[in-house]
Amino acid sequence: MPAARQAKIFVGEKGSNRTVRISHPGKLTPDEIARIDKVLINDVIKRLTGCACLSGTIDVIWEKDFDKILDVQLGG
Repeated sequence: MPAARQAKIFVGEKGSNRTVRISHPGKLTPDEIARIDKVLINDVIKRLTGCACLSGTIDVIWEKDFDKILDVQLGG
């Protein structure tokens, strides 16, 4: 059975230049985009701004998952 398709929403630190990054498996269907938008608007943007508008205060970056991810040990 193939793994379930999944998108992840990463919310950046509070401040004047907030960024939300959405990582997804690519080739999204209209239903998948609607599901992501619902969470993005209701659970992220409304919580950060108090309304459902971006007001120019949040950058939203959509990125397709990469086929290969390498972990790099940073020491410590």
